Amino acid sequence: MNKKNLNIEFLEYKNIDDEIPKSTANLLNMADNNLKNAYAPYSNFRVSSALQLENKEIVLGTNQENAAYPSGICAERVAIFAAKSQYPNQTIERLVITTEQSRENPFSPCGACRQVISEYEHQQKSPIEITLKAGNSKIWTFKSIGDLLPFSFDAEALNF
Repeated sequence: MNKKNLNIEFLEYKNIDDEIPKSTANLLNMADNNLKNAYAPYSNFRVSSALQLENKEIVLGTNQENAAYPSGICAERVAIFAAKSQYPNQTIERLVITTEQSRENPFSPCGACRQVISEYEHQQKSPIEITLKAGNSKIWTFKSIGDLLPFSFDAEALNF
């Protein structure tokens, strides 16, 4: 038996004024302003996302709930699917995800969203920087979804 250890490295900022790169701060502000467009009548848990493509286009998304649970969709998947529908040949450089609820640490993407982000990282053969913020919480930035989903898989692994 071998004991293994897994370390996850990320940047933690106290707030949006704490040396965050301007491009990331801009996306965070856009996502925060977009929270009002979330459709969350059942959970009252509004989530917004903003992503930046290599051509510098920005695509927004919000969570969209539905009475026929689980027919809703998370904010980050809305933004990613819209970006890949509108700009199919563009690489996603960075993605921010924000919520209204304040807590000490940000919320991280659900498993389905982690897998979707991973799929696009594999497809574009480059990492997607991910920044998370919950209300007035600390802000976390990860270099890649691999930091949040270290044992991911893709179609090649499944022999499709």
